[in-house]
Amino acid sequence: MKPINPDSGWNRPFLSLAAAAGVLCMAGSEALAGKHAGEVQLDNLVPYTDTVAAWSDRHSNITLTWPRAADPGLQQFVSLVGWSGTEIVPQLLSWTLAEEGRRLPLKVTSRTFRPDKVIEVDGAEGLELTAVTSWPARNALAVELVLSNRTDQARVIELRCDYPGKGVRPDWTGPFPVGKCVSLENEPEGSWSSLYVHNEHGRNFLWVSGFAAGMTQGTTLEMVCLADLAPRVLRLEPKGKVALVLSMGFGRYRELARQAREECNQKIARGWTSAQETVRWRQILRGAPPLAKKYRGQEHYERMYAHAIAALSSLSLRGEGGYTGDKRIPYVTKQGLAIAFFWDTSFTTTGLREFDTALAQEALLCFTENVGPRGSLPGTLCDSHRGGEGQAPIMTWAAWSVYQRSRDKAWLQRVYPALAGNAKFWFKYHCSPRGLCQFFNAGQIADNDARFDPIQGDKGNQNLAGFESPDVNAFLVMDARCLALMAGELGRPAEARAWREQADTLGKLIVATMYFPEEAMFYDVKAGTHEKLSGVKTPNMFLPLWAGVPLPRAEVKAVVERHMLNPDEFFRELPFPSLSYDHPKYDPKGYWRGRIWPHVVYWMVQTLWRQGYQREAELTADRLVKMFRETPFFHENYESGAGGGIGCPDYNWSCATVIELLLERYKDPLP
Repeated sequence: MKPINPDSGWNRPFLSLAAAAGVLCMAGSEALAGKHAGEVQLDNLVPYTDTVAAWSDRHSNITLTWPRAADPGLQQFVSLVGWSGTEIVPQLLSWTLAEEGRRLPLKVTSRTFRPDKVIEVDGAEGLELTAVTSWPARNALAVELVLSNRTDQARVIELRCDYPGKGVRPDWTGPFPVGKCVSLENEPEGSWSSLYVHNEHGRNFLWVSGFAAGMTQGTTLEMVCLADLAPRVLRLEPKGKVALVLSMGFGRYRELARQAREECNQKIARGWTSAQETVRWRQILRGAPPLAKKYRGQEHYERMYAHAIAALSSLSLRGEGGYTGDKRIPYVTKQGLAIAFFWDTSFTTTGLREFDTALAQEALLCFTENVGPRGSLPGTLCDSHRGGEGQAPIMTWAAWSVYQRSRDKAWLQRVYPALAGNAKFWFKYHCSPRGLCQFFNAGQIADNDARFDPIQGDKGNQNLAGFESPDVNAFLVMDARCLALMAGELGRPAEARAWREQADTLGKLIVATMYFPEEAMFYDVKAGTHEKLSGVKTPNMFLPLWAGVPLPRAEVKAVVERHMLNPDEFFRELPFPSLSYDHPKYDPKGYWRGRIWPHVVYWMVQTLWRQGYQREAELTADRLVKMFRETPFFHENYESGAGGGIGCPDYNWSCATVIELLLERYKDPLP
C-alpha cells in the first residue's frame, strides 16, 4: 500500500488546507440568525432518522437514513424506483482508522442533519475525523473527510472503508440471488452491484387495478455503485490535518452510475466543496416569498417554512425515461406509501409553486401526459408504472393555482386538454342519470370513511356505487370554474362559456339534491333520491361552500354556525377531525374516522374565509400551524384527541399545507 500524495491524487481526492478549514467550519453551527427562511439555522432542520422521511437531494431516486445514532458512516440506503421504497443495504459506507496495524476505537461524537449536507464528527485516541456528506450531482454522493491530529506527535494512519460487496467476487451459478451484493470487475475497489425487487402499485391494489401498465410486482432491478474506496495511508504532522474526498455514483445500470460519478468528479476537480451546496440551498430558500406578516422574522416559523420547502424539494424525483420522462414528480413519502398519488400531487403543487414553479408544472405534466383510454388521468404514477383512473378531481384547481404564479400560457396550453378530458371522463363514465357524479372506489377520497360503511362495512378502499356525494361534485364545480378561466386565457370563449354553465348547473343540482335545510347540512344521498346514505358528518360535507354553490346566505350562515363552528362537532383546538367529534364511531386515531388531515382542514380555512368568517378562518389556521409546530415532522395526519402526528412523516401535502398557511394563501380569492 502506497502513501497518498495530497498534491497528485485521482480527481483531486484531497482538499487544500483552506478548503479543509472550510469543511471544518461548516461542521459547526452556522452563525446565522436571520429574519427570512434563507438565513435560518439549517442545523437539524429535519432529523434524517426515519426512512419514511429520509435524506436525498437534487431530485435523486435514492435516499439515506441514520436509524442507529452510535454507528459511524452512511447508513440505510434505499431505492425509490417504483412503489414503497426498497432497502438495498442497511449500511452504505463505514470507515475505520488503524495505526501501526492496530485498529483504533472510533466513536461518533456528533451528527448534524441539514438539507445541504450531513456532518459527522468521530473521535479516536487523539484523532478527530470529520465527514461531510452531500450531493454534488443527482444520484451521486461526495464525502469530504478531514482527519485532524490533536497530539504533538507525527502519526501515520490508515483509513479503511467498508461497503456492500467488499471481498465478494461476482461469481455465482444459476439466477443471481436477489439481495446479494458483489464487487465489480474492471471497476475501482469499492464498486459493487446488487439486485432488488421492484414493487408495483397497480394490478395488486383494487382501486387502481382497472387500468395498470408498466413494471409488475417482483421485477428484478439492479443497483450499481461506482466508487474508489481503496485503503488510504494518511501522514499527519503534529497538530496537523489531512483532507480527501470520496465520491460515489449510483444507477440502475452501470452507465448511469458512471455518469453520476463522473459529473461528481468533474465538479470536485474544479474545486467543488460542500459549501457550494449550502449556497445553492440558501438561494432556494431566499427565492421563496416572505412569510405573512404575523409569522415573518420569527425563527420557529421561518424554520418550519425552510423545513417544508426542503422536504418538498427532496420528494420531487426526476424520471429516467419511463412514464414521467425526465420530469420531476413529488412522491408522498420516501418509504411505505412512496409513489405519486393523483390528489396528493395536485394539492402538493400549491406548495411547490411558491418556491419552484417548474417543479409544480412538471408534476402536473407527468399526469396530464399519461391520459388513459377513457380520458382519465392516473390514480398513482411513477417512472416505472401507472395505475388507476384518478382520485378526487382537484387537479384543475391545482393547475389554475400554479398558473396564478407562473403565468406560463404555453404550459397552460399543454395541460388544458387533458384536464378537460378528465372532467368529461367523470360525467361520461361515473355520472347518475340526473347529472351528479359518483365515486367508484373509496381509495379516491377517504379509504375507510364511516360515511361509506353502508357499502363497504369496516373494510377500506372497496368499490363504491349507488350514491351521490357533495364533495366529488363540489370538486367538479370548482374544476369547471377553473376550466372556464383556463379557456378564457387561451382564447376559447365558447368553451369558457360552456364550462361556466356546467359549473352553475352542477352547483344548483348539489343544493337541490344533497342539502337538507332542516339540519343545515349536506349529505351523501342514495342515487336518484333525497334519502341520506349514512347521515355521517365529515369536513367534506362543507366542500360545496368551498366551491361556492348557490346556497342562500341564511343557509350558509346556518351550516357554518351550527356545524363548522360547533365545538361538539368540528371546531376545537384540534380542528376538523375527519369524523365529527360527536359521532359514535369517532376515534381520535381512526384513519378517516377521526384523524385530522391537514389538507382538508386547509380547505376548511379557505371555506370560512370565503364565506366571510375571517376571524374564525385565522383562528383555525393558527391552530393548524400550532399542531404542526409540536412535532419534528409534518405528518400525513394527526391524532385529534391529544394531538401528535400519526401518519407518515414529512408527507407531501402536509408540507404544502405548512407553506400555504404561513403565506396565508387561504386569503386569496377562490375561483
